Amino acid sequence: MVIFMEQLRIHVRVTCSGLDDDGVADLTSELLREILDTDVAGAEPATVGKAPAGAKSDVLVAVGALAVTLAPTVADSLMGVVSSWLSRQPSDVVIEIDGNRFQGRVSKAQRDVLVAAFLRRMDDGL
Repeated sequence: MVIFMEQLRIHVRVTCSGLDDDGVADLTSELLREILDTDVAGAEPATVGKAPAGAKSDVLVAVGALAVTLAPTVADSLMGVVSSWLSRQPSDVVIEIDGNRFQGRVSKAQRDVLVAAFLRRMDDGL
């Protein structure tokens, strides 16, 4: 018997006051590669609408934004990756995950709070 678990859609945004859009895009790509090495169902750059006619792509990508799809059971390992990645970045790099902002090291207690919030959201029926 196969049981399908609901998936969460998490929005991650990387910002850095000391970098231009290209620098933020590079940081975000680095984080995306690390996230894709976990058991998430998927992760991709977040889009903000359709691109103008004649553009190389038909969608506009939001600089520094990712959309991550995962089962609630994977939320803790995702936060472990985010925490580890963030601790290796310059001090002005900030990650926002569904409205929660983190800068510098993300403590185990902060990870636990965030994971619990995602699980509550899942229990509430998203």
